[in-house]
Amino acid sequence: YIQGSWTDRWTQGTDKELVRLAERYQSIPTAIGTEWVGQDIPFSKQELAEAGAHAHISRAYRNSKTGDQITIYMICGYARDVAVHTPEYCYVGSGYEVESRPDHFAFATAGGDADDTNAEFWTSTFLKERGDGAIHQRILWAWDNGENWQAPDNPRLQFPGNSVLNKVYLITNIKGGTDELSEKHPAVQFGKLFLPLVRETLYPPAPADSTP
Repeated sequence: YIQGSWTDRWTQGTDKELVRLAERYQSIPTAIGTEWVGQDIPFSKQELAEAGAHAHISRAYRNSKTGDQITIYMICGYARDVAVHTPEYCYVGSGYEVESRPDHFAFATAGGDADDTNAEFWTSTFLKERGDGAIHQRILWAWDNGENWQAPDNPRLQFPGNSVLNKVYLITNIKGGTDELSEKHPAVQFGKLFLPLVRETLYPPAPADSTP
């Protein structure tokens, strides 16, 4: 069973759910609320292929009022591919240093504090020294299988290999030496607006049955 799940034995390489989900990625809005406006960023096709991405967005959202910028990297694909390649490994491979052990952070995305509105993320800060200056970033990352954004200790065990899965990074450039994560952090404020719109776009409610 485990081998069959990870090798996609029973779907025979096709998945209508994944095709539908990938098509909906094109409709994720570039305008979030009244102040956030996004601009697409080119992303390496080779890296997307290695990540198993069937669709993606790579986009920088800037707040017209505060000047804050959040970069979004988001993909969908089979869990056997999407559940791996997390920042603490991929970023290190690109020359970054993980500044602190990844930790959990959760916030409500639809108002209130009900469990079903909470999005849970892994988060850490990353530093890369370069000749022209350092790149210092805060990243929050999580997975969503259509239920809610989650940050399990072992995503490969949490999500069956042939299931459909999304992964998102919320990336913020750190200004100054430290970065304190709280409800007021720009990435959290943006996530509260962005993630509900993503859910509405990727998982719209089924049409009401008009049969008497």
